[in-house]
Amino acid sequence: MPQRKSADKNFAIFLWVFIALNVVFAYYQLTFFWGNHDWDWVKGTTQVLRLNTGLFEGRYAKFILNVALFGGQILPLLNTITAFALLATGQVLLVNYWQIKQPLARVLVALLPAVAPYVLGWLYFPINILGNFAAVPLVAGGLILAEKGGIKPKIAAVLCFLTALGVYPSVMEMIVVCWGARQILVPPVQLKQLASSAISIISALLAFKLTLYILDKAGILYMGHYNMQTATMGEMLDRVPQTLLLILSQMATTLPFFPLSLKSIGMVLIITAFAISARRPVNIILWGAMLVATVLSTFLTAVPAETAYMPRVNFYGLNYLYAASAALILQQKKTLCRNLGFALSFLYISTSVNQDIEAQKVWHLGKTAEEKLVGRVISRIEENNSVLPLIPVIAGELPLRPRYYAAPYTKPSPYILNAPLMVRHIPSGMFNFYAPIPLFKGNSQISTLTPELYEYLKTASRPWPSPAGLYIDENYAILLLTTDGIKAIQAQLP
Repeated sequence: MPQRKSADKNFAIFLWVFIALNVVFAYYQLTFFWGNHDWDWVKGTTQVLRLNTGLFEGRYAKFILNVALFGGQILPLLNTITAFALLATGQVLLVNYWQIKQPLARVLVALLPAVAPYVLGWLYFPINILGNFAAVPLVAGGLILAEKGGIKPKIAAVLCFLTALGVYPSVMEMIVVCWGARQILVPPVQLKQLASSAISIISALLAFKLTLYILDKAGILYMGHYNMQTATMGEMLDRVPQTLLLILSQMATTLPFFPLSLKSIGMVLIITAFAISARRPVNIILWGAMLVATVLSTFLTAVPAETAYMPRVNFYGLNYLYAASAALILQQKKTLCRNLGFALSFLYISTSVNQDIEAQKVWHLGKTAEEKLVGRVISRIEENNSVLPLIPVIAGELPLRPRYYAAPYTKPSPYILNAPLMVRHIPSGMFNFYAPIPLFKGNSQISTLTPELYEYLKTASRPWPSPAGLYIDENYAILLLTTDGIKAIQAQLP
C-alpha cells in the first residue's frame, strides 16, 4: 500500500511537469520549429541521424534514442512529446533523490528547472532534445543508484553517468550540483556514506576521460571542436580569478529571455538558501563545490567564450542550482521560510513561462522573415538562368529574430536569439531546402577568382537588398548580407 501511494505521487509529479511542458511549448511543437544546423536532418532524404553522427565531437550517446525510436528522423510532435516525457521523468527522480516530501514543494521543485528559459538552448535544435533531455533522468537515476549499497548499483550508477556524459559533457555540472544539494538536504549519517556516492561520480568522470582518450587514439575524434579542446593546467591556473568572477557575474548578467526580473529572483533564491543552510561548516564547503560546478565547463575548455553564459550549458548547472535552492528553502520547518520559498518559486516559474512564450513568438517571426529573404534571393538566382548548382559565398550573417525582441540584455545568446537560420558556412542547407532543384553546392569557398569577380568584391559597398548585393556567374552566387561581412571578405582578397 505505501508503494502504491508513492507511485501515485510520482505519477502526479510526472503529469504536472509533462503537461506544463506541452502547454507552455504548444506553439513551438505545432509550428515544428528547427535550428540552423537542422535543415538536412529535418528533410530526412539526404541525411538521417545515425549512432555515430555525434561521435566526432565525443558525444557517443547523443543520438541513440533518435535512431532507436524514430530511425534517425526528426518527427513533429512525437519527437518533442517523447523528449518532454524524458525530462519529466528526470524531475520525478530528482525530487525523490532530494527526498522532498511536501506535495506542493515537490511540484514546484520539479517544475522550476523544467520550464526555465535554459531549456530554449536545446529546443532550438530538435535533433538534440531526445538525448539531452534523457540525460536528466540518467543523472538523477545514477545519483539514486550511487546511494545504494553493493557493487552492482554502483556499476549501474557509473554507466548512467557515463551515458549522460556521452550525450553532453556539461552534465557533469548537474551531477555535482544535485549531489551537493542532496548532502545538505539529507545530511549523511557517516562520512563514508558521503564518500561512497562520490566514488561513483569520480569513477564515471575518469571513465569518460578514458573513453575520449581511446576514441582520440583511434582517430575518431575531431579535436578542433570547441568541446574537445581542454585547457592546459597552466591556462586553468591563470583563469581561476576570472572563473570565480564568472560564478557571481552569471547570476546577474542578463541575456535574451533572461531579463533582470528572472535573474533577480534566481539570485534571491540562492542567497536565501545559502543563508539558511550555511550554519553547518560542511555545508559551506558543499555550497562552494556546487557554485564552482556551475562554471566547470567554462573552466575546463580551451575556448571559454564558447560556454560562458551559454543557456544550454547552464541548463545542467546554474538551472539546477536554482532548483536546489528552492528545495532547501521549501524543506525548512519555519512557516515563514517555507512561504518565502513558495512565493519565490511561483515568481520564478511564472516569469520563466512568460519568457518561454515570448521566445516562441520571436522565433516564429524571425524564422518567417529569414525564409522570405531566402525566397527573394532564390527568385533572383532563378531569373539569372545560371547553370545550377552554384557555389554559395555569403558575406556576413543576418539573424532577423533580434528585430522582434525589444528587451535589453548584457550578453548575446546565439542559439536562443542571435544565431541566424542561414549560417555563413553552410548556406546550402536553407536555400536547397526550399528550392525545387538544388541551387547550391555544399562548399562555400571561392577557389577561382576571375577578374570580374575580383572587381565586384573589391568595389562592393552596399549589402542586400541593394541590387548589387547579389552577384551571379557560371560558378558562384555571392550574397552580401552585411557591411562587416563585405569588409571581412575584402580583407581576404589578394
